[in-house]
Amino acid sequence: MTALRNIDIDLLRSFVTIAELRSFTRAAAALARTQSTISTQVRKLEEIAGQTLLQRSPQEVLLTRAGEDFLGYARRIVALHDEALDVVRAQSVSGRVRLAVMDDYATIVLPETLARFARSHPEVELEVTTGFTRDLIGSLGEAFDLVLATQKAGDGSGEVLRSERTAWAWSDRHDFPPAGPLPLALLKAPNMYREWALAALNEAGRPWRILFSSSSIGAVEAVAAAGAALTVVKAGTAREGLRLLGEADGLPPLPASEIALHLAPGRPTPAVRALAGFLAEALKEQSG
Repeated sequence: MTALRNIDIDLLRSFVTIAELRSFTRAAAALARTQSTISTQVRKLEEIAGQTLLQRSPQEVLLTRAGEDFLGYARRIVALHDEALDVVRAQSVSGRVRLAVMDDYATIVLPETLARFARSHPEVELEVTTGFTRDLIGSLGEAFDLVLATQKAGDGSGEVLRSERTAWAWSDRHDFPPAGPLPLALLKAPNMYREWALAALNEAGRPWRILFSSSSIGAVEAVAAAGAALTVVKAGTAREGLRLLGEADGLPPLPASEIALHLAPGRPTPAVRALAGFLAEALKEQSG
């Protein structure tokens, strides 16, 4: 009788993480394990598989042909394992969670993540509000349980989930720069990106004029994409039709920004903790 070959989920998780990060050191840090533990797990997995799955070199770790074939299966098994646990654990979690988030993340980054959370936590009622970071943070605890906010890199508040490159943006169908003062399409004051843009241009001595001002990120980016004005965007969420610009185009540098999750003071409910953990894991995975 052929012996059964069972693969521990931790072996698969370590293999997937190493394959994605191309490094035993980075994988060990990501999984909060020692590098020797990670190496031992890979050797055990290769023994079970009967194949060499990873090719090690001083510079990076590469997948062998067998490793490439195996990776897709490993990813699906780990994902299904985690989804099954989420569903089982979520059965006892109920209540309402009031989440506030920037408009671009609400429409571009979070829909799939929130849909997954809703499916795995059917007894949790989600109430999502969009707006400007400053307004949302000011209502944390009173109107919101969680706020996903944009802030200057190194601000030090909240749990930082990912970094975002701040960039100038112009239509990808029109030449830049235009003649005369730079026409700008910016979010209404008070807004962090608006302040960064004007301060950078003033310091660089570049003349400007406000052509379009709105409380809608979509409206501002649409005007820029049409070739009417220059704007400032998160590089990761900029709409199609925009071309990212920088110092090579004669524009001053902009501060880097980061996305942080802020939790209301006090003891969070199980539902709030569940969504906070879910968002943190999802956004960190996406940024990796």
